[in-house]
Amino acid sequence: MKNINEILDITSDLHTDFIYNNFKSIYWKNWVLKQKNDYLVICWDINEDIWVLQKSFDDIIDNTKYKNIITTFWNHDLRISAEDLDCNITNSIQKYEFLINHFHHYRDKIHVIDKEDFMIPNSNYIITGNMWWYNYTINPVDKFYLTKYFNANFDKMSFWSTIYNDKLYIKFNEKIKWNIGFSNYLEDKLIQRLEKLKWYSNNHEIIVMSHIKPSNQLEKNSKYFLEYSMELWEEIIKDKHKWVKNYNLENIYWNAFFVNNNLSKIYEIYNVKYAIYWHTHFHWEQEINWIKYISNALWYYWLS
Repeated sequence: MKNINEILDITSDLHTDFIYNNFKSIYWKNWVLKQKNDYLVICWDINEDIWVLQKSFDDIIDNTKYKNIITTFWNHDLRISAEDLDCNITNSIQKYEFLINHFHHYRDKIHVIDKEDFMIPNSNYIITGNMWWYNYTINPVDKFYLTKYFNANFDKMSFWSTIYNDKLYIKFNEKIKWNIGFSNYLEDKLIQRLEKLKWYSNNHEIIVMSHIKPSNQLEKNSKYFLEYSMELWEEIIKDKHKWVKNYNLENIYWNAFFVNNNLSKIYEIYNVKYAIYWHTHFHWEQEINWIKYISNALWYYWLS
């Protein structure tokens, strides 16, 4: 059986405003132009504007020969903008449903994984998943000290005087009223899909894709993903104003919105072989408990 690197091209985090606003093409200095395989997995952030998002899909379809482009969405794609209001979309759950229905089978190329699993032809691979959402599952020691001593509020997405943009632009509905509710909703959907796929696990390998990082054991060597010991926290709180900047406390707080540790636990239960994720804008491969985790954000190719 072919390795997935011989079947799939993997990318994400194009944030196409950065590209289009600088009069560049999606294909400027990146490997999508040098298509290697038949299928592209792309887990967005692409664009807040639905129609620029569609233009981005059109660019990829028109300039490549992929048989299918397997995709999901995420926080930038779900932010509510003026263009959404013009389409009578008033909240992010409504926008999510619009995106998965509008783009599934778009131009006979796009396959939205939130809608249905994708069985890669002539292989033993099945791709499943959905975009998932954060649930604040950072190191519990970090979470305790940030909450108790630094006015960190995860539900309100605030750290001291800073408010995270998702709080301003992600709008929930009457049924799903906050981030944890959305996370639980997507978790239930993923488990239902994996339950059905148990029948295939003996002769197929399961690939799960999500936008969010599935475990805080990933990217441990990155300077942006830190975890502090209780001893260090006790030193910090002796003069918390002095250490906020020096110890990157705000970065530790933001880590809560990069990760959902429930994902890796679910993957292990259902014998997932590969987990593709994005959101952190890092290129990363790591094996944890027999699962190979892969991230390949395109955005930094563009910046290089």
